[in-house]
Amino acid sequence: MVMALMGLVVGFAVTRVSYWGYRMDANVRLLQNVVIGAQQTAITKNVTVQVMFDATEDRVRILQDYNNNGIMDASDSVRYRPLADGAEFQAPPTTIDGVAPAYMTGPGVVATGNPLQLAIRIEANGSLSGDVVVYVGSPRNLPEDFRAMTIVGATARTGFWSRGGGVWRKRDS
Repeated sequence: MVMALMGLVVGFAVTRVSYWGYRMDANVRLLQNVVIGAQQTAITKNVTVQVMFDATEDRVRILQDYNNNGIMDASDSVRYRPLADGAEFQAPPTTIDGVAPAYMTGPGVVATGNPLQLAIRIEANGSLSGDVVVYVGSPRNLPEDFRAMTIVGATARTGFWSRGGGVWRKRDS
């Protein structure tokens, strides 16, 4: 009898766990690793690296821009990293920095000619042109599934944010 009751309690607890939150957390960690890797590449190879957050394909393009023109040429090196588990670059209901909702905000955002393919440029010294916030959501488009990554322009240091209860909370530095 005790085992049956414990099974019921565990069954209710498991159904209330949001696996989407864990999936979105993993995608922000992926984005953080991409930015850290791009910064290391920029410094070690003495090259400008453009990291494009592609909302049309929900992937990240890492471009080693040897001629520093912001365009992928034959002499440049490029890699792609897709978001996992159905995650999407999405505009949240409200932004961390209080600006109009978009999937990427901040003075460090680099326009590429397509509003769904915004980028950041990491200079050979490891710095960005300004601060940036990138937002990721689930296909469910629920507010509690939104996550954000902040990038400090001077250092390219990243931060991790989650949205719950209608407010953004900083998860770590």
